[in-house]
Amino acid sequence: MTLSMWIYFTAVSVVNIITPGPANLNTVQRALQLGAARVFPTILGNTVGLAIGGCFCASGAAAVLLTTDGYFALWSYLGIAYLVWLAVKLLLSRESIVLDRQSFEVVSAKSLFIEAIVLAVSNPKALLFYIALFPQVLNFDKPIWPQASILIVTYCLLSILSLSSYAGLADRMRIYFADPIRYTRFRQLSGTILLVFCITLALEL
Repeated sequence: MTLSMWIYFTAVSVVNIITPGPANLNTVQRALQLGAARVFPTILGNTVGLAIGGCFCASGAAAVLLTTDGYFALWSYLGIAYLVWLAVKLLLSRESIVLDRQSFEVVSAKSLFIEAIVLAVSNPKALLFYIALFPQVLNFDKPIWPQASILIVTYCLLSILSLSSYAGLADRMRIYFADPIRYTRFRQLSGTILLVFCITLALEL
């Protein structure tokens, strides 16, 4: 893998990562509710999920999944079903913004981590991104894993930077959204956007 290919991968990754999607939406919602300092498990969970997806693709397992009748569709629909569940949860949830530090445990770090990692692993778009870019930038005349590791680490670091920025921005808006009506409308809008994303994914299958 040449330096120019790595730069190409990084540039395309930046565009893909900063584009609003389920991970960004989930991070913003949790940062509004709990504050930026409390969403580290969310960012970590998303990073671990992306790393798992990258390793899955680099191992060739994703190629088998894509070429096996029914398997990819099943996996994709399971991922979409999870995203729909998150959307419905946003629409129906009665969670409020936590400004009292003593109430932070209302959402545990473990729950945030699991929620984010499942979201990252179940999102078909993340896997398809790896599948589309890896063959373009990897040098198959050289060992694959060292190159793939660089790409995966690069993507994960960019994701951490992006999600941290989203969380910081959301944190600055917490006082505004502390109003129950405003926060409820935000959650409903977020849930609607996520449902539209799910419908788009389903139509593309």
